[in-house]
Amino acid sequence: MNHESYLLFTLDGLHYGLAAGVVQEIFFLPGLTSVPESGPEVAGVLNLRGQLLPVLNLKVCLGKPRQPNTLNQAVILVKYGDHRLGLVVDDIQNVEDIATADISSRLDTPYIGKAERSMTTGLAKFGSQIIILLNPETLVEGYAAIHEEAEPEALGQLHNTFMAQFSPEAQMVLQDRAAGLAQVAEDENFAGLSALAVVSLEGEQFALGLESVHEFTEVPQITPIPCCPSHIVGNMNLRGEILTLVDIRRFLNLAPSAERKPDKAVVMRLGSLVAGVVVDEVYDVVYVQPSEIASIPAAIHSSDNEYLKGIARYQDSMMSLLDLPKLLTQGELVVNQSG
Repeated sequence: MNHESYLLFTLDGLHYGLAAGVVQEIFFLPGLTSVPESGPEVAGVLNLRGQLLPVLNLKVCLGKPRQPNTLNQAVILVKYGDHRLGLVVDDIQNVEDIATADISSRLDTPYIGKAERSMTTGLAKFGSQIIILLNPETLVEGYAAIHEEAEPEALGQLHNTFMAQFSPEAQMVLQDRAAGLAQVAEDENFAGLSALAVVSLEGEQFALGLESVHEFTEVPQITPIPCCPSHIVGNMNLRGEILTLVDIRRFLNLAPSAERKPDKAVVMRLGSLVAGVVVDEVYDVVYVQPSEIASIPAAIHSSDNEYLKGIARYQDSMMSLLDLPKLLTQGELVVNQSG
């Protein structure tokens, strides 16, 4: 059976797919510079390693009203032919192989897909989901023209309505992300760098190795599991898959400040083990050199931090590197999925 690979993501609760071959890069939404006289579909421009990248609000491109952006959104870097652009989406899911037999380029109705230059190429069945497949050619050729010969430094002189929609604290996060994307050389060798997802628990920042992170997800509804340890929060339905949610706070000596329903989780895949770790916020994905990671000071080392691998600087504070695979597969927090 033949398959085609697609990057799956969500937008306003709908599931979309882009051919994986046109996706060059994915990163969290950074600070952008607004472009005067551009259409509402243009979120702004990014200095990406010395080159200007137009970034589009995909919702507006698809005919939806413009809405405020959020820190948790992501940008998909698309390259088609000689054109590159960024697409702002709500949530990245995964790259999946979809059987060509489950992809429909046309439907037997005169009301769907009849536009001369359609934004979509068809629909696909994937599990219980219907995936809307986007047309990368229409996206890259239809965006508002932006003068790429402009100097990246000149962008800072423009009135930035994109940044104005965020709080001062959020603007600092966005600026830090943009600075990182601007400074990394295109030919830099990423070998040896550690890719880390930055999350928060009870006001403290922790970093998780991205190699074990499958995705970030919202927690819409939790089904309690009777007769389970207190760190087992319950089960949730993740696109037809039953996912066990765990709370790791007490293993890190963190007492919950208040009883509240978890609404965010990091989905971890460790071999055959799949589990969701509830977190308060998902901040960023960063790359750090091994030399930037310091050991836990011996004076405070104890069994209470046996799941911490080190500390590293994140913006103006420090984050602890969490050995989540060890925490999920050893000791009291072994997640048994056979029940």
